[in-house]
Amino acid sequence: MKKQLSLIVFVLLTFILQSQSPVQPDPTKTKYLILKTNRLLGMNHMAVKNGKTYTGDFGKAIQYERYAKQLYLAKEYKKAAQFSYRSREFSIASLVANKAKPTSDATFTTEEKMMVSPLPEVTVMDKELLEKNIPLPTDQDLLAGNLDITI
Repeated sequence: MKKQLSLIVFVLLTFILQSQSPVQPDPTKTKYLILKTNRLLGMNHMAVKNGKTYTGDFGKAIQYERYAKQLYLAKEYKKAAQFSYRSREFSIASLVANKAKPTSDATFTTEEKMMVSPLPEVTVMDKELLEKNIPLPTDQDLLAGNLDITI
């Protein structure tokens, strides 16, 4: 009897633990992740203006962040968080290329990593951007205008 009861408890606990992800993206957490990325992109904008090193990573970061904004407004929080996370990765690469030191907004928290997990490959995400007709701006084009990433 004790063995059966223990087995049932074990099976139930295993099922409960496997069915719940530790951190689910929600509007507040996703918005905070996007805002961190936006601040980093603002810094990146200045770094590219000053450094004049055009790798394409800044344009790619903006493309991803613009789509993250669309997804957030459509209440697709997980995907929005994933695209914003990747945007931040491209932004960091652009900052480094322009010899700028990334701020604390460039760091990924454990919670952010869990929110976006599993993170799709860049090629898969690029394919979605292409299918959704999200334009890829050049680094130079972005220097003159509004980044259009504010949520």
